[in-house]
Amino acid sequence: MITGFRLRLGGAQEYYGVDADLSTYGKVIGGNMPVGAIAGKKQYMDALDGGFWQYGDNSIPEVGVTYFAGTFVRHPLAMAAMKEVLLHLKKEGKPLYEKLNAKTQRLVDEVNAHSKKLGSPFKLVTFGSLFKGKWETEPHYTELLFAMMRYKGVHIMDGFPCFLTLAFTDADVDFVVSKFKESLSELCEIGFIPSDKNNEQSKINSNGHLQNGNGQHPPIPGARLGKDANGKDAWFIADPERPGKFLMVK
Repeated sequence: MITGFRLRLGGAQEYYGVDADLSTYGKVIGGNMPVGAIAGKKQYMDALDGGFWQYGDNSIPEVGVTYFAGTFVRHPLAMAAMKEVLLHLKKEGKPLYEKLNAKTQRLVDEVNAHSKKLGSPFKLVTFGSLFKGKWETEPHYTELLFAMMRYKGVHIMDGFPCFLTLAFTDADVDFVVSKFKESLSELCEIGFIPSDKNNEQSKINSNGHLQNGNGQHPPIPGARLGKDANGKDAWFIADPERPGKFLMVK
């Protein structure tokens, strides 16, 4: 569903040298239409349609069939979309994939280089035009990276794989890279993501709470370190009267 027609024209089968009896396809093959497809060897596929036959002559289904149906099975619009996608991929061929995969690799390499420079545990991994965020350690507040990316205009979901498509221009890729860099830098700067810089200034204690560079522990159990209105370090506790809000410890 994800690797079919995304990595190469022959999908993951071509990449890994697999000759599958049956395969399922979706997503790319429909050109954004909600569609799925099954493909495979004749001996198995014949059970779905009876084998080769056509209207207007004496041909008939050659074998017995297994009942197979669905709301959008053989839907004319979906079939037309799939045909156009397959014809386009066949026409453009290998260069299309090389260009798209190289564009994805550039995005991943630039983000990873910046993260490494910061000394953060975040990195992107890629497979063709698919990429996904990974953490080399398990820091707290990792979801803030994705929230900040969305705030900055990049629609990305926590923990889900991401994909570049043929619609992405070089300028689009530059935008995504810049927002990754900005978000990582800002979160490292304030200590929500560990980095070489804030590792020298702060650390996580055994209870999972942030303590300052002098080893000072929270004045109240459960308090967390943050910034006051003047940008100075301060301890905060959950406000019992306002769920999701915090009170600064005086």
